[in-house]
Amino acid sequence: MKRIVFGLLLSVVWGISQADSLVINNASKVSFKGYDGQPATVTGAETKGTLGTLYATSAGTFSVTYLGEESGYLDSFSLGNGKSLVEKDPLGTTISEKISKAGVVSFSFSDYYQVVDNCKKKTNTYTDTFTNGQKEGPVFGYAIMKGQTNKYGIFDYILGFNDIYGRDADYDDFVVGVKFTPATPVPEPQTYAMLLAGLGLLGLSIRRRKNGAFD
Repeated sequence: MKRIVFGLLLSVVWGISQADSLVINNASKVSFKGYDGQPATVTGAETKGTLGTLYATSAGTFSVTYLGEESGYLDSFSLGNGKSLVEKDPLGTTISEKISKAGVVSFSFSDYYQVVDNCKKKTNTYTDTFTNGQKEGPVFGYAIMKGQTNKYGIFDYILGFNDIYGRDADYDDFVVGVKFTPATPVPEPQTYAMLLAGLGLLGLSIRRRKNGAFD
């Protein structure tokens, strides 16, 4: 009986620690092809994901690791606190930001490119930025792919950015792995019920042992 109760309590504690703290709002499925090049050597070739907004359900730390790029432009990733990742960074470079409360996680992807204007004999510089929470167009934005473990860490999700170069949609132009560590464990409602049930069984077991001793 004690082993059963202990197992139940252990599963409750595990459930608290594993409660989802990083979720996808306004999710819609997306399928694509052409995910290859440098990112695929780390994450493997991907063919499907989700469009949507990453939302933190509690305070905590949002960490982002650079996993590769396959782009015609110079792409980058930036957090709300100003820290950023760029293509020249070594693979595995990680940046992070403390999040004080639940809400939309503050980050963005950007592309950078130059166009030569032969008529005016000058070069124009352009930057397009896609922010988490922004509505995605047919090709410009990022796909949220399933989490995985690779040589650079354990990630809740893989994010693949698709810049506007070429008007394709392969979501491998700038790829990062993200992980959210809550400041405190975030129990789900059913976890409380399991905890109460476990404590009740433990109390019953102790009571029976005491009654047996008296008998």
